[in-house]
Amino acid sequence: MAIDLHTQVALAAGLLAGLMAVPSQAFQVRPVRIDLDARQAAAQLVVSNPTDRPLLIQAKVWSWSQEQSRDRLGEATDLIVNPPIFELAPGAQQVVRVGLRQGLRQGQEQSWRLWLSQVPVSGAAEEGGVQMLLRVSLPVFGSGDGLGGPAPRWQRRDAGATLLLDNEGARHVHLREVRLQADGMPAHVLGPCYALSGGSCRWTLPREWQGRALTADADSDAGRLRVQFDGPSSP
Repeated sequence: MAIDLHTQVALAAGLLAGLMAVPSQAFQVRPVRIDLDARQAAAQLVVSNPTDRPLLIQAKVWSWSQEQSRDRLGEATDLIVNPPIFELAPGAQQVVRVGLRQGLRQGQEQSWRLWLSQVPVSGAAEEGGVQMLLRVSLPVFGSGDGLGGPAPRWQRRDAGATLLLDNEGARHVHLREVRLQADGMPAHVLGPCYALSGGSCRWTLPREWQGRALTADADSDAGRLRVQFDGPSSP
C-alpha cells in the first residue's frame, strides 16, 4: 500500500484547522523528529495529554520516499514502535519507543514517517457536536555508517514560475523556510520542505514573482543555501 503524503498532509491540515477551534482535543509530542544510527538504534518520544478528557492514540510507521518531488509513503516493517496504541488519561504522559528491527545499510540514509493518530472514543464528542481528531506526522531518519552529506542544487523552471531544489547527496536536507528577495518587492517566505536523498523540493512562485530576477535564501540543517537568478532559467 502506498500513500501520497501530500494527500495526508492536506487531510491533517483540515484536522488541525478544526482543532484550532477546539484546542481541548489536542495532544502534544516531543521531540518532533527522531534520528537513529548504528550507535543509537532506538529512541523515545513523549506524548502528553493536556486536556480534561482521556485520549486514545495509535502509532503507525510508514517508509518515506520521494518521486518527482512528491512524497510517497509505503508499508514499513523495519521499524518497531512500542506501544502501538495507548490511552492517555487527562494530564498524563506516555513514553513511546522507536527502534530498528535490523541494521542500517552502510553509506545510505533510510527515512520513515511516524503517524500518531487520535482514535475516536465513544461518548467523547459534545452533544450535537463533532469529535475533532488530530494526527501528527513525525520524520524518522536512519543514518548508516560512512554516510555522506546532502548535495542541494537550485533550479528554476516553467519560465521562472517554479523554484526547485534537487538533492543529489546521500543525506536529506531540511529547509525550514525560503525567503525570496527582489528589487522593489517586499520579501516573500516559502514554506518548509524536506528534500530526501535523490529527492527534491518544489514551490510554485506567486504570480508577481514569476519570471523576475530574484534571490532565494534558505535556512536549512545543511547551513545557509543561497542562490541568485537573473531571470527565468530552464523551460
